[in-house]
Amino acid sequence: MPIHPNTRTAVSKLAIPSPIKKYFLDEEWEIDLSNNTNPYSEKFSEYPDVHQYNLKNLYLSRISPLSVSADPSSQQYPPLTPDNILFTVGSMEGIDILLKTFCEPNKDTICILHPAFSAYEHWGLIHNLEVKNIPLVGENLNSFSLADVVKINPKMIWVCNPNNPTSTMLKRDVIEQLCVSIDGFVVVDEAYIEFTDQPSSLAYLNKYKNLIILRTFSKAWGLAGVRCGIIIADPLVIHTLRYVQLPYGVSSPTQELVNQCLSHPEKTFESWQRIKKERENMMDALSTLGAVERVFKSETNFILVVLKDSRRVIKLLKEHRIKVLDCSTSIPSSIRVSVGTEDENRKFMEVMRKASGL
Repeated sequence: MPIHPNTRTAVSKLAIPSPIKKYFLDEEWEIDLSNNTNPYSEKFSEYPDVHQYNLKNLYLSRISPLSVSADPSSQQYPPLTPDNILFTVGSMEGIDILLKTFCEPNKDTICILHPAFSAYEHWGLIHNLEVKNIPLVGENLNSFSLADVVKINPKMIWVCNPNNPTSTMLKRDVIEQLCVSIDGFVVVDEAYIEFTDQPSSLAYLNKYKNLIILRTFSKAWGLAGVRCGIIIADPLVIHTLRYVQLPYGVSSPTQELVNQCLSHPEKTFESWQRIKKERENMMDALSTLGAVERVFKSETNFILVVLKDSRRVIKLLKEHRIKVLDCSTSIPSSIRVSVGTEDENRKFMEVMRKASGL
């Protein structure tokens, strides 16, 4: 398979790293004496599986019912296959290798719908790219000027959807408009998609070749310590990323733990419902408090709260050893609050009531 035509010039001159390339040849070996590993070691003596076909198929089998139930129209496009998937060392590696593979340093521009996850700008600056922030506007910070994006025509635009830190979500037809309006890639980070009942952009994946979706096992799947993310894209994009990805980065223990989680997902699915229920209860309760100016409607496992006096409330929370994220630099006087366990949420609300004089 050739590499993607929009690949960086430097990458287009590379070959797939030789430790990986040999696994993609149509050859089967009875004995492999090429790895220089210790033949007397046990479970993890061999390098990790780089095909991961079984794991990819298992992941697709878990997300397909969720996607179809949220969006019946997803059935009209060709189904996703393992060739659409690349596992990464968390979403951070996904961000890094996408920029490293397709964006020319000191030349290309990326756009970010802002405020958003800070890693997009961080890695964009590391790779010497021009970063343009397109402000999210509207009462719920869930719209933006498409014309401003088209005018810039970036090599890549980053869309966190549902968004971090606002917890709100763009309408999916906006993603489609982006895909048809710019020449570059539209990267939709769906790290929190499992916590919303709104449809994913997955249905458009085999319709628009410039659409790339990021997922993670760190949030809804409860495997932050395992470090595994997912890039879902056109097979040509996935193939090209292999030229840049660190060989064997997704370790055998990581693959084993992800497999266990996907093989027995019942408790995980149940936890999503518990989190959604707690989220709704917290939003309702916070909306009644005098210390609170505004509660954003959340489509994630966290809530963005605008306070009347954020410094005082954060200080009070700190005194009770409760940590929240101060988002005042993005949205004035705001905090981001993760939905915890019932007991953790109860303790948080007790302090918030105290802050409101109750």
